[in-house]
Amino acid sequence: MRFVLPFLCALGLILPGLGHGADPRGEWQAPARDGSPWKHAGTGLTFPQILGDYRLSGQFTYKDGGVLLRYENADSRARADIFMFQAPAVAQTEDKHRLLLREMDTVEADMRAMAKQGRYKNLQFTDVVGKEIDLWMRDDLPIAVRTLTATRVHSGSTLQEAPVKQWIGITLFENHILTIRHLRPLETGDQGERDMEIFIGDIYQIIKDPSLRQEIKRLLEAYHANPFSKESEEAAAAVLAYLQQSPLLPVHVPQHPISGWLERCKAAAPGTEDHLLRAFMLGSAKAAFETPDPAKSVNEGARQFARVYRHLVQQHPSIALPDMQPFITAAEKGEGAAWLRQHQ
Repeated sequence: MRFVLPFLCALGLILPGLGHGADPRGEWQAPARDGSPWKHAGTGLTFPQILGDYRLSGQFTYKDGGVLLRYENADSRARADIFMFQAPAVAQTEDKHRLLLREMDTVEADMRAMAKQGRYKNLQFTDVVGKEIDLWMRDDLPIAVRTLTATRVHSGSTLQEAPVKQWIGITLFENHILTIRHLRPLETGDQGERDMEIFIGDIYQIIKDPSLRQEIKRLLEAYHANPFSKESEEAAAAVLAYLQQSPLLPVHVPQHPISGWLERCKAAAPGTEDHLLRAFMLGSAKAAFETPDPAKSVNEGARQFARVYRHLVQQHPSIALPDMQPFITAAEKGEGAAWLRQHQ
């Protein structure tokens, strides 16, 4: 199976039709106005509108099946396209690898065809490298990776040339072929390489996320069952490690005034600040798994913070801070987010 048209579009600097009027191949849509992530029904993968330093600029849905997501980073002049197409049924691991190699061969053939048309020159491909993405409690996911450098030739009133570098990864997930393509100016050098590696790492985390979520939910339940047990402390550590890596649950603790309260609690009774920080983070995370509403996430983080504070202050009266009490009262009423907004 060859997806020639998508690859031809992907490997140019501009994909015709995106945001430039009607396109007979499909429809271009801007991201949701409320900032909610985009979810792919076929794979269950969820893509946030903000991914590191990249912003989702929209999606293109092909009439004959498949979709393209585009991320852009204006500061680094980089762009990433993610294609998802239904794949043929592949049962054996060897067949999966062969399928990925065939798709990578298509990429090279299409690039060479465009070079013959005068759209590119100086093509240089690295060898295809087979790698794997580690999935939780599932077989590792094979991915074929290669990079290429080329000079993009712009035709017009004056001839312009732009050296570019591309990273291409192709994998098979939930019976869909995923092609990830990152494009940047060659002149960005090492900084551009680091920027690309961070972005691809975030995409890998998105792919890993569905297999991790059931375990993270279990750990969240273990923590909330008894926030002060040894088991809950271990569960919390695993959830916090997940939150640091996952681009899908951007859970944050408002710096002011909470960071100041935590410092004062630490000075009065060392260790209490860790309990309070975990409470806010894991309370927020539990809500974030259920709904993408940021205000609800903060409210639930604040509510769990208040519960843990009430327990700790009985054991360590020295952490009772008069200026914290209005927040605790608001948090217990489910109004923590509004209170924090008013006191930033």
